[in-house]
Amino acid sequence: MKIDWAFLRLVFFCVAGTWLIAVYPLWVYGSEEINKSVIASGMASFLHLMLGYIAIELGFDKSNTMFLKIVLGGTVFRMLMLVGVVFVLINVYHFHSLSLMLSLLAFYGINLILEIYFLQKKVSLKN
Repeated sequence: MKIDWAFLRLVFFCVAGTWLIAVYPLWVYGSEEINKSVIASGMASFLHLMLGYIAIELGFDKSNTMFLKIVLGGTVFRMLMLVGVVFVLINVYHFHSLSLMLSLLAFYGINLILEIYFLQKKVSLKN
């Protein structure tokens, strides 16, 4: 499996930029409970993105059918895993549910844009 260091640098800068933007409001207005929820959702979303990156890298040079099986099957697996993580964080560890869900939505949106960008970049390089 090849490692696309340019994409991983882009991910790093996006994650760092998002955290820099979020630090001040969380520091001033967030409680410890809210801050923990935002950090947990950021880590879960980052793991989700990295698993998607791995799925795309593993399946890209395969046949179209195998690629779809890997990427779409991986997406179903990742979504179920994310739901499980949210369930455990809210029901077992009693994280603040509203801040967890809103921050997860924001992080997921950013990571989805990155994943689509990566896939588009891979397709354009192949052609």
